[in-house]
Amino acid sequence: MEKRKLPFLVVSSSPYMRGILKFVLETLLDCDVTELESEEKALLFLKNLDFAPSMIVYDYTSNAYLLEDFVGYLKANQKVVRIIVLVNEVRKEGIEMLKDLEQIKLMNESALPKELVDEAENIFEGTDFVNESPYCRISVNFLSILDGINKNLYIRIGSDKYIKISHEDDDTEMVDINKYKKKGIEYLYLNRETALWVIQQIEGQIDIFLKSNNFRFVLRGANETPEKRFEQKLLRINDEVHVDKEFKESIEQAISRIRNVVDKETHIENFLNTFKEHQDEYALFSQKINLTSFISCALAKELEWISKTTMDKLVYASVLSDITLAVRPELLLISSMQEFIKRRDDLEEEDQKIFLSHPKDAGLLIKRYFTTAPPDTDALAHQHHEQPDGTGFPQGLKADKISPLAALFIVANDFAYYYLKDDEPTIDEFLLRSHGKYDYVNFRKIIKAMERIKRK
Repeated sequence: MEKRKLPFLVVSSSPYMRGILKFVLETLLDCDVTELESEEKALLFLKNLDFAPSMIVYDYTSNAYLLEDFVGYLKANQKVVRIIVLVNEVRKEGIEMLKDLEQIKLMNESALPKELVDEAENIFEGTDFVNESPYCRISVNFLSILDGINKNLYIRIGSDKYIKISHEDDDTEMVDINKYKKKGIEYLYLNRETALWVIQQIEGQIDIFLKSNNFRFVLRGANETPEKRFEQKLLRINDEVHVDKEFKESIEQAISRIRNVVDKETHIENFLNTFKEHQDEYALFSQKINLTSFISCALAKELEWISKTTMDKLVYASVLSDITLAVRPELLLISSMQEFIKRRDDLEEEDQKIFLSHPKDAGLLIKRYFTTAPPDTDALAHQHHEQPDGTGFPQGLKADKISPLAALFIVANDFAYYYLKDDEPTIDEFLLRSHGKYDYVNFRKIIKAMERIKRK
């Protein structure tokens, strides 16, 4: 006789949240999860049950129109059921209603799924309701949220018999999954190792998931190229760019290392000579951020803008201004709007869009994710392709609308482009090109500072 599984109920208006919770709970616990999209359906479901669920997970929303009825029913009829309420922020009347439920626990959504699983394991400690099956089911609906799984996928044809239907080298796109859905198949299966890997991926991306209701999980395979893995760290949701926690941490470590180098080296010629010697060892993106960081900080020191805040701004902006172009060298080396216009017909429409939006994207990333960056660092990134005569982008600002520090960063960015693209770059040649180009307020003193640096 097959052991009865724990009955769980998940209530959420988001199919993505329901899919995550069902998959995670059924993978780690020997349970059956019923997922419902509204309080109304949950009320009907609970009133027609002969037994109470072992756990109810309720994804609270502040505009839930049946909240009072739902919570009232739980108070009256589900006194022995552990109820987890997922929240970001509960309105005052919601807190008042929920506080009298003795068996309730409020849980922040950003702690998913680990904290929820820990809570479930505590509740059922001492029972044998841990799922140890070598195969874990995954609903076809949830599979359609995943951006390809690239792992072994199985179909169940008996109580303990599974047949592999896709190999880890295959690309399980949504169209393949829908083939099984049309046949009435609700579940496919992963081996336990793969299922745990998927859960780990979900944990790493949960903050991004919570920012959008049309997010498709990007599962990162260990065998993918570095370029592909980098692309997957930066996710576009509703035309906005997001970055995951792991990648954010690696960027902040790189910023710290660059800041240390900038603090130690003082002579521009020494730095450029060393850079030339090792230039082939670095990717184009690394070359540009190292050059821009050093030149911008050297100019700031010459102008005696030497506060830690100023230096941090320049390094953060140097590292993040072109972050969305990091694995697109053909876009990264486009230095101006004039050059973009010349090359536009050779670029895909999507690449055009990414290039034109990358200053704004970088500014938003800094503001949203890099809270340790000083205030207004996002403005430097947003303006790094502006020009004093108004021919830059994305805003077409003129010199009188560009701050002194942004002017410095624009010149440093321009120097980095020049040095990387010219066959025999010299500071003298750059200065010769710059005198007419930067003969504007806020820019003249930057060029004079570059002249003084060169003479040292």
